[in-house]
Parts: sequence; C-alpha cells; structure tokens
Amino acid sequence: MASPPDRVVKGRLPDRFGDWSSALENRENETKSEAYESGGDPKAAGQAKNSAASSLPSGPEGPRRDLAVWVATAGGVGFGPWAPGTWGALLAVLLFVAGLDRMGLPLYILFLLGTSGLGIWASSAAERYFGHHDDGRIVIDEVVGQWIALLPLVVVHGLPLGTVRVPALGTLDSFEIDFFWGLVVTAFVAFRWFDIRKPGLVKWAEERFERGAGVMADDLVAGAFAALVVMAPSYLILATRLREMVKDSMLVMSDWAALSGNWFA
Repeated sequence: MASPPDRVVKGRLPDRFGDWSSALENRENETKSEAYESGGDPKAAGQAKNSAASSLPSGPEGPRRDLAVWVATAGGVGFGPWAPGTWGALLAVLLFVAGLDRMGLPLYILFLLGTSGLGIWASSAAERYFGHHDDGRIVIDEVVGQWIALLPLVVVHGLPLGTVRVPALGTLDSFEIDFFWGLVVTAFVAFRWFDIRKPGLVKWAEERFERGAGVMADDLVAGAFAALVVMAPSYLILATRLREMVKDSMLVMSDWAALSGNWFA
C-alpha cells in the first residue's frame, strides 16, 4: 500500500506521490492476481515487475538525495500547500533584502552562476525522486530567477534613489516610501508575470532543454526579462537624482564664487 503523502518511508523525505518500492510491490501483486485469475502464466508477473521497475523514477540515494531535494525545494518551501513557486520567489526577495543586495556586483554575479549550477544539479535529482519533470515542489528555479530579476538593484544599492509619496487611501494618510522598495516590488511582480505567462523566449527555453537544465532555463530567462523591466525605471530615477545633485552642486559653487568675489572686491 502506498504511503501517506507526508510520511517518511525508509529514510526518505516526504513524497506526496507515495513510496516507489511500495508502488512497485502493489503493481507486482496486482499482476500476479490478474495472471492467475485469467489462467495465464504466473511468470508474467516477473516480467511485469521488471516493466514496472523500469517505468518508476530512479535517483541518488542517501545524503546526496536528501541534499538535492532540500536544495530543490528551497529548504522545504516547495512542500507548501499552495503556490509554492510564488513562495519560493518571495523567499528569494526576503534573502535579498536581508543582505544579498550588499554583496557587490562581481560577487553577486558569481553567486548567481553558482546557485544556477547548483539548481540544475538539484532539480535533475529531485525530479527523478518525485517522478515528474519540473515537479511543482521544485522551486529553486523560482528562487534563482527572482535573484536575477533583482540584479539591477545590486548596481544601484546605496545610491540616492529618493522617495515617492503614496497618496492617501481611505482612512490611511499619505506617506513616503523609498524608491528602492518600489523597485523590489516591481522585480517580484515582473518576474512572476514572465514566469507564469512564459512569453516568447521563456517558453522556448522551457521546451529547449531537458532535466534540470529545462527546469531552470525558463526561470533564468524570465528573471533576465524582469531585470530589464526593473533596470529602466531604476536607472531613470538614478539619472534624475544625479542630475539634481549636479544642479545643486553647481548652485553651491556659484554661490561660493559670488561670495569669494565679494571678499576680494
């Protein structure tokens, strides 16, 4: 009998599709019963067992398997009851604002390359474990894709982007928020849109590659498109702020020159 969805069997991590060995045993018993009832050769059960075994997924065992599933599900976030991809992207945002945004561009790019490679390996192993290509519980692709979408904010980190005033809504008074947080929200929404709708190259990337590379590819492309969406307003805001700073500096220098002229007049 297949195990309950979240029951640990023989050291396995929770698997909602049941334990493979139990499923194989069920299939073998059913085949034997059918063979005897129909008057067929009981040896057909052995052949059915081999056929069933070849159709079931295989993957790494022991600590490597557990590590791969842990990475692929982003520490278990993928086992959430609903919208695991969205929760994976949200986890990426939280980790980003918790300190990843201060890594600096070169180190952040190396970080993205490393996590992308790790995600390909973990996704390949995890989809064999779950028995489905791009299983919904695999969310490391959303995590890395969201980090790519946030890449422009690493470039502008610490620079004066200014604030924007949010108008009053109902009983709430108007308030100001930093442009940085507005761009974080933009990156999150843009990435989820590209990841879910899969326009153009995003869909092509999903269908072009197989196994772990196929799991990761569409989210990496979706993250790149979302980064372009974030890049335009962030750099426009930065350019506007720099122009204002230069203008203010010129005014200060002009006032200083006028004051100096009065001193030496």
